[in-house]
Amino acid sequence: MPDDSIAAAIASIVAGKTDYLLAPIPLVLTEIRAGNLVPLGVSSGHRSPLLPDVPTVAEAGIGGFDSSMWYGLWAPAGTPPSVVGKLAADVARVLRSPDLVEWLTNHGGRPMKMTQPEFARFVRSETDTAARIVEAAGLRRR
Repeated sequence: MPDDSIAAAIASIVAGKTDYLLAPIPLVLTEIRAGNLVPLGVSSGHRSPLLPDVPTVAEAGIGGFDSSMWYGLWAPAGTPPSVVGKLAADVARVLRSPDLVEWLTNHGGRPMKMTQPEFARFVRSETDTAARIVEAAGLRRR
């Protein structure tokens, strides 16, 4: 069950009080399948296996658009390299698990298999992109 803020946002769009909603597919899939919501595009750079006929936002006309939800694993600074290496190896092993891959796929996700340096570059890139968006929108901290 979605948290209250997402549930309220979904209710608002279904009621026609909100023009659009950008939400994780699994949270709105029931409403889409019931015909209460019309998906216009998926925000990731690839189509979702949950909605294979729905184009990406980039395919729908906003070139270069790719805004995916992702999760990462961090350890405190100073964690011994042997511990970091063990965690990285364990995560890589789990990401190869057919059960996890199936679960992720069934929930609209996919494993992003990266080495530690690749993940560090990815996080820097995502941070830089977010900073450019914040600057372009003129957002400021209160």
